[in-house]
Amino acid sequence: MRRWLAAAALLTVVVVRSQLVGAQTIEARLAYTLPAFSQEGREVAFSADGLLVATSSPDSAVRLWRVADGKLERTLRHPEGVTSISFSRDAQWLASASYDGNVRVWRMSDGSLVRTMTGHAGTVWSVAFSPDGQTIASSGEDKVVKLWRSADGVMTEKSGSPPHSAQCG
Repeated sequence: MRRWLAAAALLTVVVVRSQLVGAQTIEARLAYTLPAFSQEGREVAFSADGLLVATSSPDSAVRLWRVADGKLERTLRHPEGVTSISFSRDAQWLASASYDGNVRVWRMSDGSLVRTMTGHAGTVWSVAFSPDGQTIASSGEDKVVKLWRSADGVMTEKSGSPPHSAQCG
């Protein structure tokens, strides 16, 4: 079984292909290096279907790359830098967080912006889909975790919490 791994560094993203070669041996090889970010890289995330890898950056863009060959598929633009990204488990949606204090949801089939969820005071540092895709969690420098209904963007719950902590699961 082949697996992919991606890591964001200061100005680049490295994608490694690995596979189990024996009972306890993993063989890993550099598959490709994605072109440099114009600023430091923030996050990388794979779509659940394994077809895309997304990168976020303070240059106001989410870039979607084809895993198979590293070609740029699409760029999604924010008005300010992008701090966090998360694919839905069905790979149909991508949520992104930004310095502008908003969470955005994008349709992967055409790259269109579906909704913008507002309400954080300051940068949103983390965003995550729940495993069932029904909820999006976000947290930011306002030290608040917010839960949003992904179908319509309505905030369903909020609570104080340390920043950098949105996790669904």
